[in-house]
Amino acid sequence: MALRSRSTLFATALAVIGAASAAAQDHVVTLAAYGGGYSALKQLNTAGTAEFAPGFTLGGGIGYKIDKSVELRATLTGAQSQLRQGATPTGVYLNRYYLAVDVKAEHPTASGIAPYGFFGAGAVLLHEKASTGADKTQGFAHLGVGIAYTIKSGLSIFAQGDGLFYSLTEMTSPTFTSFSAAQIDVGWSAGVSYRLGS
Repeated sequence: MALRSRSTLFATALAVIGAASAAAQDHVVTLAAYGGGYSALKQLNTAGTAEFAPGFTLGGGIGYKIDKSVELRATLTGAQSQLRQGATPTGVYLNRYYLAVDVKAEHPTASGIAPYGFFGAGAVLLHEKASTGADKTQGFAHLGVGIAYTIKSGLSIFAQGDGLFYSLTEMTSPTFTSFSAAQIDVGWSAGVSYRLGS
């Protein structure tokens, strides 16, 4: 069941990427890769005895330019962080695989600097590392801001912050089944993007 859930999520991501790549023949498409840190802003229980330690995030995406300032993009992001009980690391990790579709609005400038913001939604697969048959897939909301800098034609670097909103409700993995709190997590990352097409 766990393998099937992950396979479905990645197959959907590949389908989105394939469709956007075909569109790149006539339109502006951007490819991006990024990595950085990840942190949960809320504790997992009302007693305050369980929380996630800061972790890491890696991802990539593809975007389709509607016009100079607006882009539709799809991203696949993986994040991992360790559970702590009473500030003590437990050795238990929660993996999250986010498939998001966002609307991104940016403000390009003559200097090559382009601040931007985005919002969207998608599906997140929650998986306790090393567990089997206990994955949970649900919806999440996504928003953030960033800044990009064009190094040369088509190639840019960027830094961005992400807010991610989801819930642990109905997880059945051995460690997380007792938690049901709505989560507010943040990610911060840096990456590189490349523009295809005219």
